[in-house]
Amino acid sequence: MTAPETNGGRMSAWRTLPRLLAYVGRHRRLIVWSVVTMILAAGVDLLLPEVVKRTVDGPIRGGDAEGLWPYGIAFVVVLALGMVIRAAREVVSVAAGRMIGMSLRMEVFEHIQRMSLRFFDKNPVGVLATRVTSDVEAVEEFFSSGVAAFFHDILKLALILVVLFAVNAELALVVMSVVPLLVIVTWLFMRRSRRDFARVREETASTNGFTTEAISGIRVTRLFGREPRANDRYGSRTHALMDAHLATVKNFSFFFPTVNVLSSLSVALVIQFGASQIVGGGFTYGEFFQFWLLIDLFFQPIRTLSDNLNMMLRANVSAERLFQVLDTRPEIEDGAQAKDASGAKGQVAFDDVHFAYNENEPVLRGVSFAAEAGTTLALVGPTGAGKTSVLNLISRFYDVPQGSVKVDGRDVRAYDVRSLRARIAVVLQDVFLFRGSVLENIRLFDPGIRRADVEQAVRAVHADRVVDRLPEGLDSMVEERGANLSVGERQLIAFARALVHDPAVLVLDEATSSIDTATERLIQDALETMRKGRTTIVVAHRLSTIKSADQILVLRRGRVEEAGTHKELLEKGGLYRRLYELQARSEHAAG
Repeated sequence: MTAPETNGGRMSAWRTLPRLLAYVGRHRRLIVWSVVTMILAAGVDLLLPEVVKRTVDGPIRGGDAEGLWPYGIAFVVVLALGMVIRAAREVVSVAAGRMIGMSLRMEVFEHIQRMSLRFFDKNPVGVLATRVTSDVEAVEEFFSSGVAAFFHDILKLALILVVLFAVNAELALVVMSVVPLLVIVTWLFMRRSRRDFARVREETASTNGFTTEAISGIRVTRLFGREPRANDRYGSRTHALMDAHLATVKNFSFFFPTVNVLSSLSVALVIQFGASQIVGGGFTYGEFFQFWLLIDLFFQPIRTLSDNLNMMLRANVSAERLFQVLDTRPEIEDGAQAKDASGAKGQVAFDDVHFAYNENEPVLRGVSFAAEAGTTLALVGPTGAGKTSVLNLISRFYDVPQGSVKVDGRDVRAYDVRSLRARIAVVLQDVFLFRGSVLENIRLFDPGIRRADVEQAVRAVHADRVVDRLPEGLDSMVEERGANLSVGERQLIAFARALVHDPAVLVLDEATSSIDTATERLIQDALETMRKGRTTIVVAHRLSTIKSADQILVLRRGRVEEAGTHKELLEKGGLYRRLYELQARSEHAAG
């Protein structure tokens, strides 16, 4: 399982972070409030050491028990104020993170929807699902918790340093003596963690991709009894993922103890030098306790900074992968002068078309033909001859490197893609149905199609025999991928879907190959109605079903080997006749 193929290489953190922060600008009001609460929280944190200093140097040093009450009240008020401000900061930060995550998730999903089929040929579904879910969640978590806390900690550190130097510059310099070591440790931690988090994301995507594939192919696995092998392969992936997570844990097991040691070293130095200053009269007990508390406050954000760095590194790695997807341009795009295809009549022509899914592996080699509007063209030939590729090119799922595909005499690349595909209805052998009602699956979630039109289309293709048996008719729910319908029933629903959208070109990719003979007779009757006024292009599995086609193309190894009507091709005595006779003998023997 690989990361999405892109036009660019690996990004640096310095390129990724500014792009992430650009999403912040879309939610300025929440971010402003987040900054305000962040500043207030940092300021309130510094009030407690000040209250302690004044308490020690005032009533405690003077032995005034009654004088402690105001300071005790001030201490409680500061604690309560800090709690309220931190709660407000948390609410605002989480809201901002969720909004930013939603914006990013929608942008990535909409971009994936625009991608060409070649993109999906190269990138497994599980990997892409990880991008829209886990990777977006990592970025969302960073903005919800990490980014506000990160900048709060940086601001808090800066304010603490100012106060430390204001209280006692000499002791502050003593504390700063451990900072170079702290910077080195943090740099090593970030460097190793970024590498290990990248590995975690890769292993997560690989595991998700395999899981999606394994669940989708569970029937094949069961049929061949390969469950133990599937478990072994899944186990190896989960072990790799666990090892990647353990690598990140090792980094933290090194970082936290080191920070604690440096913190303890700072306290020891303060005790050593601070005690001598107290004895010399240059430092009060209250200032000493204030300084001690400030040191603890100074190392608190450094400890939490590791968690924030954790989020930032994880978000950065995830953002790299998200931006790789977003930076991948769709192969199929509308030109500047794209024409609307809503008035297309359905004349289809190929002119010396060459095509390959992979370089140096040609699928079509100079294919040329013309199907006039309202006629039926059938494509036959051995497996791998290029029949389905012809259908893909008509709908412009791919662009051709040589030659041209034309609809109504105009190259398909000159049309607006969406309007072109709206004039073409495709019924595949493996029908895909979405989770939802039968009505929604036929409409394809287009509320502009009237229910009466759907009912008429259902009757025209004899899909009413399916709908009538369902408990709620058209409003009955279809399970994922149409699991509660048979193969033949799903194909009848697909025929109704094609008819109700009133296409100019009807494309049938072996659409009746999985239907029993009785159902096929009903379908053939429905097709006669559907073909009227439409160009129909059929990839035929049963040659007996295309006798009435206006033109039959026999494809072999990516070339048109024969062309003509059923009668003409039989008279030629070529490949078509051999295929027809072979199939006729097989059907006769089966009968």
